[in-house]
Amino acid sequence: MIRRLHHSAIDKKKWDALVQNSPCADVYALSAFLDAVCPDWNGLILNDYEAVMPLPVKKKRLVTYLVQPIFSQRYAVYFQRTLTEQELDLFRTEIRTFIRIRINLLQPLFNTEKQRTNFVLDLSKSYEEINFGYSENARRNCKKALESALECRQTNDVESALRFFFAADEQNIYKPYENQIRALVNNCTSEIYEVCQGTEKYAVAIFLKTNTRLYYLFPASSAVGKQYSSMFLLVDTVIRNYAGTTMLLDFEGSEIDGIQRFYKGFGAVAEPYYFFDKRLNPQALFYKCFPSLLKRKSL
Repeated sequence: MIRRLHHSAIDKKKWDALVQNSPCADVYALSAFLDAVCPDWNGLILNDYEAVMPLPVKKKRLVTYLVQPIFSQRYAVYFQRTLTEQELDLFRTEIRTFIRIRINLLQPLFNTEKQRTNFVLDLSKSYEEINFGYSENARRNCKKALESALECRQTNDVESALRFFFAADEQNIYKPYENQIRALVNNCTSEIYEVCQGTEKYAVAIFLKTNTRLYYLFPASSAVGKQYSSMFLLVDTVIRNYAGTTMLLDFEGSEIDGIQRFYKGFGAVAEPYYFFDKRLNPQALFYKCFPSLLKRKSL
């Protein structure tokens, strides 16, 4: 049996335990993350939390639809045991009931999705082995930052990091989402790194963390920090700290060549995810909103 519940009716301890122990565990599906970015999210739950899937629900007039929330890269059907095709069909059927769907999936469910690219770095090797895979450009920029007497350190000062992050956002891309960002940083497990020269701060990156991944979610550099290649030193420091562990550094991907080169410079490799886009035709949409008229027409 599959149920669709509003998040207020979900047992979030059971939900989070399943997501965290799933082979496809992701921070995006944890209840604290969903609460921050999608206030009306629903969940599909198979039996007694044997498998779950978040539904990022939005409503506009009479239409309920699914749309990928800000800062949330992808979703999946999360499970601990292998699901049968019949059980996966239960999830597909529920998803198809929505009039408009624009979501990213870790694995294709419908065979009509378009592939997109994430970048991840396996941190299980030693730092020396990982560093051997750096590009010449990445090594050169790390050296440049060190020769400029920059220092990277971890900090617990959330407020200072957020002030720097928003001050560096000169185009005000993130300012409209300040409440969501604060909720994510304060309610999810996070780590903050900063690059300084004396008392002057040049770069900050806020990572969200699960048992298996470190997510490069909120990086920012000042103009001077960019000149000094501060972010290269910051990422290199994180790699040093986690080298030899079972963690993955999740860069979150990009379709922009320059950003991809930055990720690949540290040896990150492509990890696909899939965009699913579905819209009902106007007539089907009309009768979906007014089902009584469809019944009357069939008489």
